[in-house]
Amino acid sequence: MMKLLVILAAAMAFASSAPAAAIGFEEIQHAAERYNLGVENAPSVVKALLGDERIEINISRADGTALYAGLETKNALVVKTVEGRVRDPTISVVGKEEAVKGILASDDPVAAFQQARNLGEISITGTTLSARLKVSAALASTPALRFFAGLLGK
Repeated sequence: MMKLLVILAAAMAFASSAPAAAIGFEEIQHAAERYNLGVENAPSVVKALLGDERIEINISRADGTALYAGLETKNALVVKTVEGRVRDPTISVVGKEEAVKGILASDDPVAAFQQARNLGEISITGTTLSARLKVSAALASTPALRFFAGLLGK
């Protein structure tokens, strides 16, 4: 469950991308803006998870390339998006582009994420003990999962 919240945050970042188009950095920036608009209504576990973190996103594409991007958060708001790798990330999100697109296209993004995670197509890890504990707690929270799915319009 730890991985679901962060990947949904990443998937939220790609919410504007068309299913057939490659996911790009612009989608991450758009999603960060969308997240910031909705964070006021986020469950406390979401705010605790994304309080002050450096999240690295690595999306592998079918053509063999990868998209690296990052989000820096302060007080649960995304304050910076970074094209490329993040220095000393506290949370790492790794996924296949097709899995992320599947989550976005699904009528039930939470179930689609869980399936992708079970198949090893998506993984999310905290790189510090604190981050691992926060992610674990957030992903065990049904309200948090519903919050992120709601950002996807589902």
